[in-house]
Amino acid sequence: MSSDSRLLMGLILGTAAGVVAGLLVAPESGKETREKIRKSSTDLKDDLSHKFHGVSQKIKDLDRETINDVKGKFNHVKKDVKSKYEAMVNKMKDLESEIEVKLDEVRRQAREAESNQV
Repeated sequence: MSSDSRLLMGLILGTAAGVVAGLLVAPESGKETREKIRKSSTDLKDDLSHKFHGVSQKIKDLDRETINDVKGKFNHVKKDVKSKYEAMVNKMKDLESEIEVKLDEVRRQAREAESNQV
């Protein structure tokens, strides 16, 4: 259970316990007690509505932050992969050039060796 859920549950239980305790020790008449219950329940409803809205907004903000965080990490990884790919392509081109130079050298040496044998 998240800390926000525990806070909300504690608020509900605490308020309910307070209302029950207030009713048990109330010296007022039934009409006055009912009016207090009505007012307390309205206050509780308003308070819970406010808390629920706050928790809902936190969840929405967290979802947006999480999405933005994932997007940022994805873009970072994408740039890193692109950079490494480009470096690999350049390295392959360099190796290809080196191989061509060495192949030309081997061909030249082979022609020299062939001409020396004749």
